[in-house]
Amino acid sequence: MKSRFLPLAGMLLLCAMVAIGAESLGLFHSASSRLSDMAFLDRSADTRLLIVAIDDASLSRIGRWPWDRSVHAELVRRLSEAGAKVIAVDVNFPEASNDLHDQELANAIKLAGNVVLPIELSDVVIENGEYLQRGEAVQPISQILGAAAASGFTNLPLDGDNVSRRMPVIVREKDGSSVKSFAAETLRVAGLALAINEISTDSSGRLIINYPGSPGTIRRLSAADILQGSTSLESVKGSIVFIGATARDLHDEQLVPTSAGTPMSGVEIHASIADTLLSRAWLRDLNMALAGLGMLFAVFMVGFAAYLLRPRYSVILLLLAIAGYAVATFILFDKGILLGLLWPVIAMVAAYMGASVFRFVTSEQDKQEIKQIFGRYVSPSVVESLMADPSKIRLGGERRRMTVLFSDLRGFTTLSESLTPEQLVEVLNLYLDEMTKIVFEEGGVLDKYIGDAVMAFWNAPMNQDDHAVRGVRCALKMKKRLHEMNTRAEFPNGVQLRVGVGLNTGEMVVGNIGSSLRHDYTVIGDSVNLASRTESLCKDYGVEIIVTKNTLTDLAGAFLVRELDQVAVKGKAEPIKMYEVLSATEGATDEDKERSALFADALTQYYQRHFSQAKALFAAYMNRFANDTTAQLFFDRCSEYEANPPGVDWDGTFVRKTK
Repeated sequence: MKSRFLPLAGMLLLCAMVAIGAESLGLFHSASSRLSDMAFLDRSADTRLLIVAIDDASLSRIGRWPWDRSVHAELVRRLSEAGAKVIAVDVNFPEASNDLHDQELANAIKLAGNVVLPIELSDVVIENGEYLQRGEAVQPISQILGAAAASGFTNLPLDGDNVSRRMPVIVREKDGSSVKSFAAETLRVAGLALAINEISTDSSGRLIINYPGSPGTIRRLSAADILQGSTSLESVKGSIVFIGATARDLHDEQLVPTSAGTPMSGVEIHASIADTLLSRAWLRDLNMALAGLGMLFAVFMVGFAAYLLRPRYSVILLLLAIAGYAVATFILFDKGILLGLLWPVIAMVAAYMGASVFRFVTSEQDKQEIKQIFGRYVSPSVVESLMADPSKIRLGGERRRMTVLFSDLRGFTTLSESLTPEQLVEVLNLYLDEMTKIVFEEGGVLDKYIGDAVMAFWNAPMNQDDHAVRGVRCALKMKKRLHEMNTRAEFPNGVQLRVGVGLNTGEMVVGNIGSSLRHDYTVIGDSVNLASRTESLCKDYGVEIIVTKNTLTDLAGAFLVRELDQVAVKGKAEPIKMYEVLSATEGATDEDKERSALFADALTQYYQRHFSQAKALFAAYMNRFANDTTAQLFFDRCSEYEANPPGVDWDGTFVRKTK
């Protein structure tokens, strides 16, 4: 038995080193951060902080955004007269408007003498442990900026999961000067500044924001109430005031650790940074070397326990170790120390599982593993083929050009509220059963169910040269089958379901991904993320099936499509053309051909900036095909561009601000 201890110890050491390396590379950062977010609890925000919210009520009562600068001037005047200690205006004024109103705003700012304005940095990089700006900043016009007491950058860096947790304190500019954060400059003007060396930051010079609570925690007043004199301004006296957008339509919001799914407005994030600085509620990362030693001890303890003890006792020990670490994480959070919650747990679980199967590796077990892995993903015939020849797959992961599909039911959340749990499960099982059959019919791999959503892919584990065609054909079958189920009232209680399907084709990594405790044969990569975002566009455009240009290229004209838009989705530098799949080319109806052709004509005029002609064509299209959400969307865009023409560099791309 002693001879087995050495390779076992080597395996456990490898588990620990891989976990440490993965954490150092940031592979677990997003997931670990989301778990650490659970440690945030509501606390009292500094009572000196006040948000003047440009909220939905303000837009309704004052008028559509953007407001005339005379309105901003009046807001500054009233706050100044009410005795605001400092006024931080989280609204940029990068271009000149009406000369008189620009001057009016500048005069109001100068007269107040305590106004801080925002600067938006560009092309910020880290060099030698310091943040540097290599591009040109977007800032208010000199007439307005010169009247301000100070300015600070408002950029809100996001973690990989699009959550705002950390903020640089200072950024160096190209000329060697520096600019501080918006919140830090606000406190300086208020006479409450902290020296840079007084602020606790991480290894990259970022402040870990200790949010005082969920969105809406910091006290606020509506801008409309102030402008229209419908509220007392006594509470403004001596306050540190942040003015900014909270209306959802203005899209100035981000997820934060305390969001619970509800984004926080950018102005409240800046106010939360100010609260962190005022309260000195510092959060610090635990030293990596110390964390690694503790995790190494836990891995060896769990691994040898799994090897030497009976399963029931080793499982108990593993659970106790995980629970103990979780408790320690929350205790240390209260002391201002952040522990990576996920990677040590993954390392312990991996060590436990590795030790448990240490003596059980055979050829027959390899075949059984294939059956276990793929039995729930692909049709039985494919499983038999893989078991007969395991060399057809690489479980360790490989890069392939593949097609991935995401489908999601529309309005399922609302539907679920009207059904009992038993009815909901019955509806969902019926739907997923039929959709899964279609995926298998087209030779696809069922990756996973995500609630009511289905994720599937083609061209793995076996080669499929026509993977894009298979994926689109699957989407059309899903649409047709769901229509049949609705028409035939196959769902209980008269339920009617609608689906949105998005597909993308591109390079992605496929393989058996996960930990030794749980792993899945799945795909990852930017192309997968784009497919998910493509599916989310179905609701915006009122269509059922959208494919990217990447997929269209591989279809070789097999399907009749309608070009929808050129979209810059979040996380993609280059815009992506999106298309609605109408039908298979063979057998396409005259109506579908007409829809494609008429919409293409209107879109051509739109891209050529002939907005009046395009608007007329979209109107004619809607007369021919009523209730077309996409045509209405472009009709409205044309109306807007007629009134406010886009810049000369406009190429027709629509910038989507959500996922």
